[in-house]
Amino acid sequence: MDQIDKKILFYLLKDYRTSQRSIAKMIGISSPAVNYRVDKLIQDKVIKKVSLYVNPNFYGKYHAYVAFKNIKDWEGECVFKVNCLEETNVYEIEGSSLDDLKKKIDIMSESLGYPRMVYIPKQQPYNPSNFDLKLVSIMKEEPTLDTMYLADKMKVSTKTIRRHIRYLYSRNFIRLIPEIDLTKAGLIMYAVFTHNVEIGRKFFARQMFREISDDTAGIFVNVGDSLEEVKEEFFKFREFDKDADLMIAIDYSVS
Repeated sequence: MDQIDKKILFYLLKDYRTSQRSIAKMIGISSPAVNYRVDKLIQDKVIKKVSLYVNPNFYGKYHAYVAFKNIKDWEGECVFKVNCLEETNVYEIEGSSLDDLKKKIDIMSESLGYPRMVYIPKQQPYNPSNFDLKLVSIMKEEPTLDTMYLADKMKVSTKTIRRHIRYLYSRNFIRLIPEIDLTKAGLIMYAVFTHNVEIGRKFFARQMFREISDDTAGIFVNVGDSLEEVKEEFFKFREFDKDADLMIAIDYSVS
């Protein structure tokens, strides 16, 4: 692993659909070189697999992010899970209503203790069409299928598939997530929870690949090269928000 591999992984984390030609241009190497490196990252199991994350709002549900001390794992259902370095696990959970979410958090608390963080972003559940439900179901099973194969499976034009996928991405309903072996990659993945969203967005712009926020709070997910770098960045940000929370990922998984 070198800095070029790490940059490639960053761009793939930011948007796995980014073309290798675009990545090559941003890094300053040739497209075949990017193709070779991506293939090698997959072959070496640095990129373990690619999963389709589906926002529960797409199914007409609500979701929340909850962090607990990792005395033990939560054995129930969750949408997304992150194991953290600082004795913390972060779970994204879903519910049929906001009250249902709060009940689930209470049930988790009975087993895992008092939550170290609870974030329920402002959200608007969606009412998907049967077409979109079928499309997302196929993509969930085979996340990296291209539009031609999807169009063939759905018996529609590639133009129709592109239009629907573009809409689903624009609403943040779906996202391709490469599950990376962070130890092999030599990357430090960390998230900062803050109520100072505007400053957080500007402060973490260079290293951020994922933002979950509303006008009250936000989670900024970033990558760094070392614990020292992450520590330095976080304490700089603490000057703007003394109550900000830091979570450093060991690994993560999409359900």
